Amino acid sequence: MNKKYIIMSDEKQDITQNLSLRYNIIKTDVIEELLPFERRHADIQCLKIKDTYFVLKEAVALREKLLALGLNVITTESDIGQKYPSNVLLNAVYMNEMLFCKADAVDRSVTEYCEENKIKLINVNQGYTKCSTAVLDDCFITADKGIFIAMAENGVEGLLIESGDIDLDGVDYGFIGGCCFFDDIGYGHLGFTGNIFKHKSYEKIEKFLCSRRKSFGCFTDKKLYDIGGFVII
Repeated sequence: MNKKYIIMSDEKQDITQNLSLRYNIIKTDVIEELLPFERRHADIQCLKIKDTYFVLKEAVALREKLLALGLNVITTESDIGQKYPSNVLLNAVYMNEMLFCKADAVDRSVTEYCEENKIKLINVNQGYTKCSTAVLDDCFITADKGIFIAMAENGVEGLLIESGDIDLDGVDYGFIGGCCFFDDIGYGHLGFTGNIFKHKSYEKIEKFLCSRRKSFGCFTDKKLYDIGGFVII
């Protein structure tokens, strides 16, 4: 079976080596304009909507790798900035013909694409929308109440969990969306960068996933770490 491609930071070698057994790794760029703890984050650098990949114009190497695979790539129009919300141009969640995002922060290339393709923009206050959301095929998990309410109001089932218990160097804690991704190979359907069993909301997460017949597993036995999310090609 041919291995899929996955875009991710290679900052944590144990996670990278583990996933390289199952995926072809496309490592993210190091964007010097960003704060150190998010310079390699995939959910900052790339957004996938349908078969189109939006990439920061500063992520030159990443863009060239995707183009070499024959993918449809659109480059952001705005410059990335270190100060929030100029750092969340592509930090959005696409589900069910809707894009959940901080509408006044997302790049114009994205909003124009959504308008042309009749994708509804749903505004949320949290600019780190993708960071904050574990996205499965038909449901989601988040610790952000605003995202939870917005998705629920638009017919997407989800689980609201407690924040914390996820490491990210340089800040108090990371986000659930940055430490996992959903696929049908690897360590089960929802794979976590660390030991999900030690998260304070583990029992709620397990019950939620089991009720929807979703399997899950861990890439390492360390504490969950926000690696900046993953984009599967």
